[in-house]
Amino acid sequence: MTSRVALFALAAVIGFGSLVGSTSSSHAYTTDFRWANNSGYVTCVRGVNQRAQAMRPQMRGAYVADGTSGCNRIFYGHN
Repeated sequence: MTSRVALFALAAVIGFGSLVGSTSSSHAYTTDFRWANNSGYVTCVRGVNQRAQAMRPQMRGAYVADGTSGCNRIFYGHN
């Protein structure tokens, strides 16, 4: 029983460490809201979300992901 707890604790520490390590290399942090001042980008993403609402639920996720990636490419040059 003790070895299971130790194994779980080790896995949790490794998982948490990899999560923290991956955030420093991402393009945007969760507190980076500079995109909110870009009205063209916000309008693009809103349009994607509004068009997605008219779709079947099974299609929405992929459409929003592709549309948001398109807005990112147009306004920021990356996905």
